Amino acid sequence: MLQPVLDIEEVTAFLESWAGGAVRGVSQFSNGHVSSVFGFEMVDGVDGLLKGADPDAESGKYIVRFVSPENAEGLKKDRFIAPRAAAVGIPVPRVVKHGEVELAVANLSDEEKLYNPEESYPLGFAICDWMPGEHMDDLQLEDRRFLIPTAVRSIDLISKIDISDTKGFGWFDGEGNAEYETWRDYVASQAFPLGGDNFYERRRDWFVGRGGFLEESVFQLVTDRMMSTMERIPEVERSVVHMEFGFDNTLVVGDEVSAALDWDNSIIGDHLYDGAWNDLHAPLFDYKQLFADQYAATGRVVESFDDRWLVCQLHVVLQALQWFGVSKNETAYHWTKARILFLLGEGPAVGRQPAPYSS
Repeated sequence: MLQPVLDIEEVTAFLESWAGGAVRGVSQFSNGHVSSVFGFEMVDGVDGLLKGADPDAESGKYIVRFVSPENAEGLKKDRFIAPRAAAVGIPVPRVVKHGEVELAVANLSDEEKLYNPEESYPLGFAICDWMPGEHMDDLQLEDRRFLIPTAVRSIDLISKIDISDTKGFGWFDGEGNAEYETWRDYVASQAFPLGGDNFYERRRDWFVGRGGFLEESVFQLVTDRMMSTMERIPEVERSVVHMEFGFDNTLVVGDEVSAALDWDNSIIGDHLYDGAWNDLHAPLFDYKQLFADQYAATGRVVESFDDRWLVCQLHVVLQALQWFGVSKNETAYHWTKARILFLLGEGPAVGRQPAPYSS
């Protein structure tokens, strides 16, 4: 399931049941591809019955996210990350409550309807503190460009989060542990066609020749270049990677990050990943040089910088192209294909991403 479509009155009733009192201002945010996100606040602020639900309440203003069961584990990751990110100077919203609730979902697929009634579908939820600030949004806009140095510094800080008490590479669980022994193992697990949980075998109808717009030759080209480049790089140290830092996942006050949101897709991997992600999506800026300058200024030595950066970008592309098949976003698919072909020296430059764009 993609973003669950929920009834706001039922959401309000659930929130009042949790809080033990009336809530107001329940409204849905437009961002989010797999989660439905609502903001709300207590009518009586932090007084009275709210203390039973949240003894540490400060403002009485919250955000709640709802996701399908297969994405529920990711909601626990904010609780794992928050104190560790704060230790390096990156604010993350406090998770007040997470769990499971049954709500009516209006956009169940035919397969999901076979096993669950539309009026009672299990969803994961997480209630977090509301954080001040405005979304960083698209850094390519003129009035956002001054935030680029802030983004570069913050991504560098994220990579310094202490995860020495955890293990593994790749997507990690709510305890900070991941499945793969090495970065190389994780990257190889995403290779096409055999990696990514046999993506091609499960989704043949998304490809050209079966009625779709995805192209096997593009997936194979990206995979071959990724794996051949991977052979040239040393094994990398474990670092937290947000995976989507910036845009609507980051709040700012002035030129300072006030909150880094939505860590459910984060991985443990190469610390160059978030920079390479931004570089891929923002052709008007040379993020690669900006990060090279950041490392030079801070004395951080990065072996095999060029090859590691390219491996990260190719991995980003494989994940993005698959998502565009899921979300049926053909425009974004072709833009991303053209962008990576340019970065590989096999095609012309492209302009800004088309809007609306789903990454």
